[in-house]
Amino acid sequence: MGIIISSAVTRSGGVSSVGQAAEAARDALTGAGCSPEQVDALINVGVYRDANLVEPAVAALIQQAAGIGLDYRRGDVPCLSFDLMNGACGVVNAVGVAASLLADLPTGHVVVVSGDAHPSGRADAEFAFEPVGAALVLENSAEAVGFGGVHVSAGDVLPDPQGYVKLSAMGAEGRSSLTVELLTGTAELVEHATIAAREALAADDIEAGQVVLLCGKPTADFADELAARLGVGAVVTDDFATDAHTSALTAAFVAARDAGLAERPLLFVAADGGPTAAAVTYRGVGVR
Repeated sequence: MGIIISSAVTRSGGVSSVGQAAEAARDALTGAGCSPEQVDALINVGVYRDANLVEPAVAALIQQAAGIGLDYRRGDVPCLSFDLMNGACGVVNAVGVAASLLADLPTGHVVVVSGDAHPSGRADAEFAFEPVGAALVLENSAEAVGFGGVHVSAGDVLPDPQGYVKLSAMGAEGRSSLTVELLTGTAELVEHATIAAREALAADDIEAGQVVLLCGKPTADFADELAARLGVGAVVTDDFATDAHTSALTAAFVAARDAGLAERPLLFVAADGGPTAAAVTYRGVGVR
């Protein structure tokens, strides 16, 4: 039995991280044929949120907006929702957590949502990342290998913050302002991504030439350099003009699926500041 993606959706064009993630979650559940009452957990991996909210957990707001598990009935197990923030690597980390949850829930469903948006909620606001909402529905399958184990590689030094509100300068605009310092170098990101990816391939006994690499675009040349280093059969990123950040891997999966490539073994690889990287293999139904 393996953990599979039964549905994947991205939504763009909005200005609310909560709104777009909730819309994606609703549509993903419809695609999976799963009712909101059947969701056991919702994990939000988005980082940049509406109005720079700190509390409550944004996952709870997305759960409410998506109408998931809102009616409590005697004997029902309520939906667990929580935030898991590790930048672009969050989706891979969430897959690992979801696998642990689903190990005790043979017929369970876990929804992983993501999305970043400018805190001001303005459509014309300059923002470092593509405002995209995305959702994956994960469940057990007796017919697929599904996801392998999660593998990570990270630097030894605690990184400086890359996205933050500058308290000394925000004035009355703290709810709608944000400073994001983007990475400009590729070498360290590729180095850690390569380590994590090779460990994932070796652990699951998959040759690099067989897989389709799914990754984001933390720098302009990251995907091409990583693909060349690994020697993969193909590489797919998301279709957006700029980095979709926490939604990049889901968007890349949607692009690969729509191109008919999801029937091949997949290798999800994410990298972000730190540097840190995470990788996991995936073989869906019919893929061995």
